[in-house]
Amino acid sequence: MLEESLIDLTIATYSIITLIIFIIMYRRGGILFSWLLVMITMTVASIFFYFRHFDSIYRIIGNLFYFLAAIILGYSVVQEYYEMFIKTEKNRINPAGVAKNSIFLITFSFTLINVIQSTVCLFLIIVGVMLIRINLEKKSITHSFMLLAVITALLTLIFSILSNENIDGAWEMAYIIKVVFHSSLLATGLSAPIENRLNQSEKKLFEAYNRTEFYKDLFAHDISNILQNVQSSMDLFSIYLEKPDQSEELYNLISIVKNQVNRGATLVSNIRKLSEIEEIEILIEPTSVNDILKNAIEYLKKTYEDREVQIQIDSIDKKYFMKANELLLNVFENILVNSVKYNNNPKIDILIKASKVQINSIDYIKLEFIDNGIGIPDNIKEKVFQRAFIKNKTESGMGLGLSLVKKIIEKYNGQIWVEDRIKGDYSKGSNFIIIIPEAK
Repeated sequence: MLEESLIDLTIATYSIITLIIFIIMYRRGGILFSWLLVMITMTVASIFFYFRHFDSIYRIIGNLFYFLAAIILGYSVVQEYYEMFIKTEKNRINPAGVAKNSIFLITFSFTLINVIQSTVCLFLIIVGVMLIRINLEKKSITHSFMLLAVITALLTLIFSILSNENIDGAWEMAYIIKVVFHSSLLATGLSAPIENRLNQSEKKLFEAYNRTEFYKDLFAHDISNILQNVQSSMDLFSIYLEKPDQSEELYNLISIVKNQVNRGATLVSNIRKLSEIEEIEILIEPTSVNDILKNAIEYLKKTYEDREVQIQIDSIDKKYFMKANELLLNVFENILVNSVKYNNNPKIDILIKASKVQINSIDYIKLEFIDNGIGIPDNIKEKVFQRAFIKNKTESGMGLGLSLVKKIIEKYNGQIWVEDRIKGDYSKGSNFIIIIPEAK
């Protein structure tokens, strides 16, 4: 039979190796810091437990570190359980509340250091039950290994108590289970970073799949409409071509085909830009609002030469600079185009207002695009900025354009929302409001 001291030395060495792996894996990500602290205290406890063969005082010190490891693990599990199942939305955004609860949990946990072993057993049972529920929610192999570690720790403690009562075979079982316990910790340390990377990869693949499906559905729907409009126009063109007195109708049909081609080109361009913006970081630099807005207005007037568009600019007689880039032109163009596209009035009125505002000690440039179009009902004011909203639209275009606009503005750390031109009556027109940090 192996000597007890040799077994303790083996376990202490095993703990040191596991601790080294924990440190490496923690630096690579995936291991919680509290779990690393558990492994450190467990290793120290194992070392002191070996030295008890030379001086009995080390047995007491080793047990204290074992208890400390249990309490740190318990605190970690209680905190994770609290975050997942108990914490209110108010506390979720309230740092003071989080700190207060953390202090309470730490104080509560450390009061268990001086209690008897049976209470520690009860404590580990409670921790195990919490881990079971966390594992059922997360379905995490790492938490499963940690649950196994808690169970084996509990069994080790139980057999240690039985060993103190001189029950035959109890200490042998305690050591066997202790080896399983350290193996569970080792498996936790090895699996956590791997599982973390797998979860991140799965999330990216899921997002990429959703983007692909979205672009596929959107492109197929819009291109189908465009081709149908072009086909209808060409059919009519063939009929009018045989009638020399229908030159005006022929001109209108050519104009329709031209607009549909431009619509298709805009669709392709918007999808490409939206895809790029979602996948890469864009460079932010001081950008002249005045110059970009001027180019957007010129584009609008050139695109809609057949519409009577009156644009008035208010409070923009001085230079404004935003933290943005050349994509700001897409923002302005999309909003202005929507003001014309979704407007049934003979004369289209657009008022652009600029001002400076300060929110949470941050200076912003605020732009308002006020039109007399068909407006947007309250129940879809937020939905028009969402890509999923496009699938339910009978007329596509606005959703994708505003989805692109929102994504760009978010990259600028800004915000966009829409209000009624006349409060309480959406049918009188819309007011698209943008705020983007000022560049000084």
